[in-house]
Amino acid sequence: GIHQPSTKCTSSCLAPTPAPSARAMARLLVAVAATAASMVSATHADPWMYTLSGACDAQGDLNGMPFVKQSSTLSGAPYYKALRAEKYLYHEPDCQDGAPRWVLDAKMPDVNKTRDLDGDGNCDYIGRVDSRDTSHPPTSGAWTMLCEDGHYKQQFVVLLEGSTTTTTTLEKGATSTTTTSRNGTQSTTTKATASLTLNGACTYKRTLNGLIFDVVSTAADGSPIYKARGVEEYIYHDADCDGAGSVTTA
Repeated sequence: GIHQPSTKCTSSCLAPTPAPSARAMARLLVAVAATAASMVSATHADPWMYTLSGACDAQGDLNGMPFVKQSSTLSGAPYYKALRAEKYLYHEPDCQDGAPRWVLDAKMPDVNKTRDLDGDGNCDYIGRVDSRDTSHPPTSGAWTMLCEDGHYKQQFVVLLEGSTTTTTTLEKGATSTTTTSRNGTQSTTTKATASLTLNGACTYKRTLNGLIFDVVSTAADGSPIYKARGVEEYIYHDADCDGAGSVTTA
């Protein structure tokens, strides 16, 4: 018989796939960039708390201060309040000059206004940094800050995202610990140790060794005052024994 050649085409005889056009590549790159941007935005979306550092000496009380999310302004931007002070961090769409920015302010923003959220008719703040991003403040960057002698200076400010902050205070011989997080605020109170036994005194003060000190009172700052049993010897916290601003324990 006559052998008929195969008409089946193999991969070697297929036409090569045309390279994507420049326009198609551009669309692909735009799509990839948009996806990456959305992933970054999701990472920073709705941070609950920031702790600030980098303020100048005149605003030194801001350093280490947690700012906790309160709500959102009319633009949808979150705003934050300092945990222990009337200081606010929020996005200002337009104070008077048309420049959107994140600001640190002593006034709470009016969440029902579209511009000049602190209502002072000026662009005066503790600190500000221009930004159109309303989702969150820049976590680091150069801020214009009101500093010494009422002059504005450039300060490199860092806002560290966090989820929990803890505050410890002494009051009436007890230690109170307050923990604030997304789930709310929890407080615990621990009483001061009922008694202390002292050991390790030098030879000159060897009579103190073995003495038992009991809580007998509370100082003005809330710290406990201890007295030795049977003798007039005391242990207490002195916030400033010589008036020089130093902290000592006697």
